[in-house]
Amino acid sequence: YGLYDTSGASLTLPSTTTLTITLPNRSVTLLNQATSISSFTLPVSYAQETDTLLLQFATTAGATATDTLIYEKTNAPHFENLSCPASIFHTIKSVRWSSHSLTTLPLTIDSVAISRATVNYDDVENIKIYLRSE
Repeated sequence: YGLYDTSGASLTLPSTTTLTITLPNRSVTLLNQATSISSFTLPVSYAQETDTLLLQFATTAGATATDTLIYEKTNAPHFENLSCPASIFHTIKSVRWSSHSLTTLPLTIDSVAISRATVNYDDVENIKIYLRSE
């Protein structure tokens, strides 16, 4: 995942804002209070065809707001060698999101785009998250 401003320039999360990413209805934290980042890597589920992520933004002033990122994908076993277990490769089919109001917290998801649909061993950006601020 890469973070960008609305003009498409790479964006580094301000040091006064943290980003925590969790799964809905589960006590699983995938990214915990990250700050000053411009990209991050998260695991992809193996069994579901839809992954939902909750992106919670928090400021040092105590304001918090949560956006939701949902992407649909296919899951395909990938065999390198018969003596090794299969890996799961994915193809991202679509992505959608919901954003909080800028009056709640002055940083929110503006839009999301698939930059590379194939998720495999390669360490590349698959999803671009465009953030808007006041």
